Amino acid sequence: MVAEALGVTARGLEVWLERQESAAATIGCRGRPEVTPPQGKERIRACYVARFGQWGPQVLKSWCEREGLGTWSATTIGKVIADLREPEEAEPPPQRMEVTEPDVMWSEDGTGFGRRSRKRELLVVQDEHSRLKLNHRLVKGPARSRDVVSYLEEAFRRYGPPLVLKHDGDSIFHEREVILLLDKHGVVPLTSPPGWPGYNGKTERAMRDIKSYERAMLRHGIKGRLEDRLDITLTDLNEERPRPMLGGRTASEVYRAQRGPLPDRQTFIKSVDEEEARLESEATSRREARSARRRAIENVLLRDGLMVIEGAM
Repeated sequence: MVAEALGVTARGLEVWLERQESAAATIGCRGRPEVTPPQGKERIRACYVARFGQWGPQVLKSWCEREGLGTWSATTIGKVIADLREPEEAEPPPQRMEVTEPDVMWSEDGTGFGRRSRKRELLVVQDEHSRLKLNHRLVKGPARSRDVVSYLEEAFRRYGPPLVLKHDGDSIFHEREVILLLDKHGVVPLTSPPGWPGYNGKTERAMRDIKSYERAMLRHGIKGRLEDRLDITLTDLNEERPRPMLGGRTASEVYRAQRGPLPDRQTFIKSVDEEEARLESEATSRREARSARRRAIENVLLRDGLMVIEGAM
């Protein structure tokens, strides 16, 4: 009668009653976590406080098993101590910095093109302020130091050397030929920090744009030499494409309109060296010491108004 009134079968009601009467219905049942009794919760919380909050749920899980308290999951223990745990401080997001004038900073990068057995690398150097691609060179296979030196020298002759050349820290920039070239022209190299691709984000985006445009040309039946397609692509990016971040102007228009005299090169280098020495003397870790050169360049550029912080990335 009871089963009929509840709208279930008699057998279904019997099974439900059996589970209610069995202690295993809530403790140790397959598929369900073991319930934490009040005494267990008190022991866990006391242990967490006694260890200054340094034992996390995973450690406390093992401790409970060693003490014979129970086999609770780390998630369950995490809920027990949730109100005792200090909120984790979120790391501040990287700052987005913008160069304020042309030729203050150039950035260099390369990207590969593969056609069957022919492997090529495209080298591109770009002005950080205007996004103008100042020079490019397609070389056979991975670029060598003489390739980098040759196409950078050509850009220096055409536009004059920048104050700073940013790159991704590839070993080619530690080769003697490249170091001598930058020293000769008084160009300060700036290495992007490892694991932070966004630091050289404008050039990374430029490489994606170049590859995307060249592939689109192929899909639309534009064959012929790769060099020719790349020339058309670079012309589009430099001379024809209005850039929203530049107020609808082209990269070439911004570069030509805003070029001006740069600060004294030797004074700039001296300021960077002094700032680097200060940061190294104040460093409290190897990480801070390794980043002193990069931070020194940024600080001097910010101080002289050649770079501004536009907010978090």
